[in-house]
Amino acid sequence: MSGSASSPAQALAAGVQALAEALRAAANDPADQVRLLSVLAAFQAEPAPPAASPLAQARAEVSAATAAMCRRAALASLARACAAYRPSSYDDAATLLEQVAPLFDLEITTAADAGDLASYAALKTLRADVVADLTARGADLPRLVTLTFNAPMPAFALAYRLYRDASRAIDLMNRNDAPHPAFMPATIEALSS
Repeated sequence: MSGSASSPAQALAAGVQALAEALRAAANDPADQVRLLSVLAAFQAEPAPPAASPLAQARAEVSAATAAMCRRAALASLARACAAYRPSSYDDAATLLEQVAPLFDLEITTAADAGDLASYAALKTLRADVVADLTARGADLPRLVTLTFNAPMPAFALAYRLYRDASRAIDLMNRNDAPHPAFMPATIEALSS
C-alpha cells in the first residue's frame, strides 16, 4: 500500500464533499442551488434512544458525526452558490442572507458545543465571508417598493411610467405574477430605480 492512499475517513469526507458539489452542479440556477443545499445543510441525524445499548450509542455517535460532515460540506457548497447568485434588489440580497445565515449559525454552535474548534473557526470565517459578499453586492442595488395606482395599467405603460423604459415590463410582470401584460394589478412591487 502506498503512502498516498487515503484512509476510509478521508475517502468518506471526499465523497461527501463531492456529493454536495454534485448537488450544486445539478441545478443551473443559483437560487435552486441555494434551495437544494439549504435542505442538506439543515439535516439532523436521529439521536439514540435514552436506554440504548453501547453499540446503539456508538452507532448514533457515528451517525451524528456523518450528519455534521454532510451539513458542513453543504455549507461550503452553499457559500459557492451564494457567490454565484445575482440578487435583483437590495431586498433580494437581504432575504437570501436571512435564509442562509441561520444555517451557518446553527452549525457554528454545533461545532462549538462538540469542541471542534477547527470547524468552528472555519465556519465562522465562511459565514463572515458570505455575509460580507451579499451585503456588499446588495448595497448598490435598488430597493423593492410597493406602489398603488388608481386603476390597473398594462405592464408596458407601468414600465414606461416608472422607468422611462418599456422593456422592463417583463420584470414587472414576473415580480407581480401577472398572467398577461395587459392585466397588472393596481398594487404592485417594483424596483425603486
